[in-house]
Amino acid sequence: MKFYRNEQIEQIAEQRLHEFEQKLGRPLSFPIDIELFGDLVLGLSMLWEEIEEIPGEEVLAGLRAPNRLIIMNERHQHEMEQKPGRRRLTQGHEMGHWELFVDKSKLDHPGLFDAAAPEIFAYRSSTGGQVEIIKTLLASEPGRDILRQINSRADTSDEARSVNRYAAAILMPRSAIIEEARKINRTQWRNLYLLAEHFGVTISALRVRLEQFNLLYVDQKTNTLYPSREEAHGQGQLMF
Repeated sequence: MKFYRNEQIEQIAEQRLHEFEQKLGRPLSFPIDIELFGDLVLGLSMLWEEIEEIPGEEVLAGLRAPNRLIIMNERHQHEMEQKPGRRRLTQGHEMGHWELFVDKSKLDHPGLFDAAAPEIFAYRSSTGGQVEIIKTLLASEPGRDILRQINSRADTSDEARSVNRYAAAILMPRSAIIEEARKINRTQWRNLYLLAEHFGVTISALRVRLEQFNLLYVDQKTNTLYPSREEAHGQGQLMF
């Protein structure tokens, strides 16, 4: 498994967004059209289709790497339509797997995939982690699709960090999020929700992104907002 430093991921995302701008022929606008980005820059298509779920898990999406296709689970389509920020982050997450961890050189290898197992999800976004699966048709049971788990595993911490950082860096580019965040009073939740809406992400994803650049600190005990960790600690010392 490859290891990526955070700065590497930021640079990869910035290069991809530059390519996106060139293909669009105009500066980026927000929220980023993540599906168009995936199509024009990464060559990935998007499709809603039902994905079976192993008991106890919630599968939001899967990456069918050989077909360069992100499958969004129809079972959760209504929820995703109600929460577009979550949908967009899920799509960006799958794009992160494609960008950072899929070996494209092997995709067209003639002996890589058996004809009996035409549908392969390299990854699927699940609350239980990423589960590698094969959906195959068993000769002994004609007409029945069987979901066979071949390598169940949770993302390693580094893998999860990498793909989530990639999604955030695409949807909330470093220079743009820093610039916009510095324009507002970050100690007011209302302002943060408006900023999340501007970038088309969830408030939790925005919070993580701002914390990455030390532009926000949330006191877990009081839920008080501070514009930086240093200011939070400074206030604590003054109160003491």
